[in-house]
Amino acid sequence: MKKALEKSVGRTGEPRILVTAFGPFEGRAENASHLALLELKRTMPSIRTRILPVDSVRAPSRLREAVRSLQPDLLILLGEAAGSGAIRLETSAWNQLDFRIPDNAGRQPCKLPIEPGGPDELRTTLPLEELRLELEKTGHTVMLSSDPGRFLCNQIYYISRRMMDCSLFVHLPLASDLSSSRAASAIRQTILHLKDISSGWRSHFALEPDWLNDRDGLMPAVKAGE
Repeated sequence: MKKALEKSVGRTGEPRILVTAFGPFEGRAENASHLALLELKRTMPSIRTRILPVDSVRAPSRLREAVRSLQPDLLILLGEAAGSGAIRLETSAWNQLDFRIPDNAGRQPCKLPIEPGGPDELRTTLPLEELRLELEKTGHTVMLSSDPGRFLCNQIYYISRRMMDCSLFVHLPLASDLSSSRAASAIRQTILHLKDISSGWRSHFALEPDWLNDRDGLMPAVKAGE
């Protein structure tokens, strides 16, 4: 693994972009993030994509596997936020699992750390205020948010920030409030705006290589209930 990481440093060519979305949950047939990702893939076929299950054990494992195998320069994580009328650019991930509902596997951790002893907050290093202004110029309703919740969106954002610098979580309104094509347009613009930054930070691909592996020490109380 160490040799593979060393090879990624100094890589040349087009940045590798990985975009993830979630499958459905809470009784809904579709997830707005998945629908937007399908639209995005039509206009940006070169991006790599993954659909993550709404499962607090399987989703982190699938994300790590994708980052290990694809070694992206930029990681965009998509989720849906019911009741929101704006696209939310999340500035922070928090070291806490506190699910208001169970995940799709029935797990519902309460006030547990994602990383025992880890930082309480991990802030993005990306220029989100600049990005917000760019998106608003093209008619998108966008806000900066420091609260991604304490469900899986926050969990995978925290883990992604432990793996690499160039990651961002974007919460989308439900498809009934923002069309999938419009949401995909905003994500496409986000990628185009950020990819030059990420290509200059390739040496930051894996800040902590250990986080690329499944970590048995994480969430022991959650795993014990599987």
